Amino acid sequence: MNNFLLSFFDERQPRRIRVIENTLRNRRTVSTLFWAKQYGILKWTGATRSLERQQVENSIEELVKANLIQRDPAGQVLLTTLGVLRQEELTSGQYQPHFFDWYWLANTRRIEQRLLLGIQVASEASYHNRYYAPVVNEYHEQQIVKQWLLSWHGNIIGDLVRELELFGDSLESADERLANYFFYSLIGHQITGKNDMQFSRQLELPGYQLPIIKQDALLAIAAFANSYHGVLNRLLADLLANSPLSQSANQTLLLYQQGMSISQIAQKRGIKANTVREHLLEAAIVYPELIDWDRALPVSIRTQLAERYQGKIVDWQFDPEIVPGGPAAFYYFRLYQLYEERVND
Repeated sequence: MNNFLLSFFDERQPRRIRVIENTLRNRRTVSTLFWAKQYGILKWTGATRSLERQQVENSIEELVKANLIQRDPAGQVLLTTLGVLRQEELTSGQYQPHFFDWYWLANTRRIEQRLLLGIQVASEASYHNRYYAPVVNEYHEQQIVKQWLLSWHGNIIGDLVRELELFGDSLESADERLANYFFYSLIGHQITGKNDMQFSRQLELPGYQLPIIKQDALLAIAAFANSYHGVLNRLLADLLANSPLSQSANQTLLLYQQGMSISQIAQKRGIKANTVREHLLEAAIVYPELIDWDRALPVSIRTQLAERYQGKIVDWQFDPEIVPGGPAAFYYFRLYQLYEERVND
């Protein structure tokens, strides 16, 4: 855990521990999304959903004691000189994810459950074996997999094998270790899959990197199922998201794009105006190309803010006394940060 967390810090940019923790755990507040984007770690959203706060606190304490990181007066963290050297040493041999840009596509825990059960059931069915312990005991998932197996028109075993071969080729072209991890983790007839110790030895990767390659493999299969409408798509389709936005934020954005005002959207959806603003900020962070910036942030407000805010946007401090908009002042402040980032990118 220590080496894993160390990779998220920087020697020049102070970083908030909670932002890193919430990003890894998929706690998608507007604040977390904004700062994760500034830190360049947005694609790590949901990478370790089971991460516990005490694990983070223990690791931070150990990294401080080892003089690899230091806290500033505000409680933010910077790498020390020794930490920079250690980070460079670790980076040289680290597994580099290939599919993390698809972080928004699926809850990989559910993808893993459904996929492993589906592969197991199909494998046992190919041997006409009805007596085995399912790898996943959730009744809902078992029923979905059963329906998937029985409703497929054609040779589901042959179609599944062909798709997995095609998927395997794409993984191998990205990284042979990724392909090996994926296929050796599958469970089937008289096949139990490898454990972490075996994976670590075979792939020549330290144990703390196995969750990274696992997340990469699951995002890869989600992306494949999303683009190839075959047997895997039929198995996993209901677990795949339509956009990087949360479902509620997506509904708000669609209404906004239809010309409705913030107050009209709030009334129609039965939510607070501030919630609508949060949804639009979420869209501006993760889907900026869909924002009508001239409408969302009028030139008059941009001009006022430009007179008061210059330099690095991460150094700006919100001041309700100088930002126009009244109750919407912080909304305009954050939007202007995102606007300037987009313009100067």
